[in-house]
Formats: sequence, structure tokens, C-alpha cells
Amino acid sequence: MASAVIVCIVLVAVTERPVFTGFASGLVGFLGFVLVALAALGRFWTSLFIAGRKDATLVQVGPYAACRHPLYLLSLVGTFGLGLVTRSVVLLLALTGIAALLHVGAMRAEDALLESTHGAAARRYREQVPALLPDGSRYSVPELLQIQPRVVWKAVLDAGSLLLALALMQAAHGLQHAGAFAPWWRLP
Repeated sequence: MASAVIVCIVLVAVTERPVFTGFASGLVGFLGFVLVALAALGRFWTSLFIAGRKDATLVQVGPYAACRHPLYLLSLVGTFGLGLVTRSVVLLLALTGIAALLHVGAMRAEDALLESTHGAAARRYREQVPALLPDGSRYSVPELLQIQPRVVWKAVLDAGSLLLALALMQAAHGLQHAGAFAPWWRLP
């Protein structure tokens, strides 16, 4: 996925993307920024519930009470946001499509691993909790959660990488509009 994001950053710098211009361009860019920021914060919050415990415990609290794969959901939201920041329908669909394909396989593999590790409890969890679309009525947060500093640091780096991609995408867009890069071709 990182390769696709890097390619998109380069394409933003060297292509003209006339689909969103003027006010619409600013609005689409802002919406993309908001989605990436929410995804980064959400991934950080969600990581606190699972990181360091996911191999030994069937986590069913916090975001994992509302949906089985909140990290993948938030990655899709962030990727969609990055796609919006490109201000290109083609790049938006390509990034989101690549992420969706990668995540579907990963979700199936994780569900199978949970079932092989936790048996009937994982099957009940899969039957009761939606995979991606959260059921807010199920959300619950424990009074106490043990957090390991190395896990928090990893979650910070994860969220930071999404924000870095956003910053690089915005910088490429800004530099191209400032004339630092001449467009090579038009991209819808």
C-alpha cells in the first residue's frame, strides 16, 4: 500500500487534475484532510485496545466491540481521504480499490486465525459483531486498560505515517500549483 501512496504523491506533483477546481478543490482537499486526521486518531485509539494482546486474547472491547476490523475500516477511511486529497477521481478509485482488495484478504485471514486460536468464542464473535460497519450500540470501554509504552509508540508511528502521507500529498499539490512542477498530462 505504501508504494501506491508514493506513486500517487508523484502523480499529484506531475499531473493536471481538472475535475476539482476552485472552491470544489479546496472543499475536497479539506474533506480529505478531515478523513485522514480522523483515521489517524482512530487508528491510534483502536491500537491501544489490541496492540500487545491480539495474539493471546480475543479482544472484544472498545472499537472491537462495535466491529471486528476497526483498524481496516479506519485504513479505508484514511485511504479514501488521501484519494480525495489527490483531487483525481482516477487516483481516488485506484487508492481505495487497492486498499479494499488488500484488506478483504487480510480480514479473512485474521478471522480464520482467530477461529483457529479461540475456537467457538471467535465463531460467536464473528456471528454477533459486524466485520466493518460498526454497530455503535455495542461499543464499550473498560474502566481500566493496560497499555505498554512500546505499543503506544508503534501506534504513534502508525498514525504519523498516515499524516505524513497527507502532508506529502498536500505539498505535492501545492508545489504543482505554485509552478514548481509542470504537468506532464491530464488525469481525471
